[in-house]
Amino acid sequence: MRIGLVSCAKTKLRGCHEARRLYVSALFQKAFIFAEITYDRVYILSAKHGLLRPDDRIRDYDVTLNHLSSNEQKRWSELVLRQLERRIASDDELFFLRRKISPTAHSAASRKTSLCRTTLGLMVNL
Repeated sequence: MRIGLVSCAKTKLRGCHEARRLYVSALFQKAFIFAEITYDRVYILSAKHGLLRPDDRIRDYDVTLNHLSSNEQKRWSELVLRQLERRIASDDELFFLRRKISPTAHSAASRKTSLCRTTLGLMVNL
């Protein structure tokens, strides 16, 4: 199965919403639509919650991976890895849709999957 992982966005609606509707930046919207059309399943990578299903309801928050220490980023990537292990098979392919991928997050995901493809900057041109 091909799984698209869409990075969350800083710009959010206020209040509690489905994850797919919470993030309102143009880049997120384009990446999410692309992922829904292209991949068998889509998850959202949240800086606060880790791996989200598009219909998970969450409140707005003010956390970004860029402002986390390297230890906090490592804990975040370990959380995402545990969440992925519960939801994906060993032969699933992961496609990251975001501008940059931290080496820690990429390494953690690569340990679980037999093939981990990285899509860098893909959404910039949509």
